[in-house]
Amino acid sequence: MIQLPQRSVTRFFIPLIDVLTLLFCIFLLLPLAAEPEDAAADVAALQERLRQKENEVEQLREPGRDLSRQLRDDIEKLRQEKGQVLQKRLAVRVLEIDDDSGKLYYRDPERILIADEAAAHALISSDRRKWGQKELYYLILYPRKRGSPYPTVAQREQYDRWFEGVALGYDVPGATHGGP
Repeated sequence: MIQLPQRSVTRFFIPLIDVLTLLFCIFLLLPLAAEPEDAAADVAALQERLRQKENEVEQLREPGRDLSRQLRDDIEKLRQEKGQVLQKRLAVRVLEIDDDSGKLYYRDPERILIADEAAAHALISSDRRKWGQKELYYLILYPRKRGSPYPTVAQREQYDRWFEGVALGYDVPGATHGGP
C-alpha cells in the first residue's frame, strides 16, 4: 500500500509560486514607478520633436504656395497661347438671321444676302481663297429680337445643308453654352 509522505511537496511549492508571481508583477510595474524627471524629460523631448515636425510642415507648405502660383501663371500662359493658336488657325465668319424674314446674311461692310445654296458655296470658296490654310468656322447668330419666329425648322435645316462640310455653329440668345 502507498502511503502519502508526511510533508507534502505542494505545501512548499504553492507559496513559492505565489511569491514568484508577486515578484513578476512588481517587475512589470517598475517602469510606471520611474522617477518623474524622466517623464518630464520625455515630455520635453516629445514637444521639441513636435516643434521640429511643425517646422518641416511649414517649410513644405511654403514651396507649395510658390508652386501653386507658378502653376496658375503657367495655366494662364497656356490659355493665352491657346487663344493665339486658335486665332492663327481659325477664320470665323459671322452670319446673321434677319429678324423679320429669317433670311441669312453677312456684313462686308454692307449687308449681303445669302439667298440660296449657290451663294453659300460662293461665300465658302471666297473665304477659302481669302484665308488660305485657316480652318473656316461659320457662326450663325439668331435674331436678337426675343419675339422673332425665325428661323423656322425648315430654314435651319436648309442652312445646315448649305454649309455642309465646314464647321458651323449657332448662337441662340438665352441658350446655355454647348447647345446648338
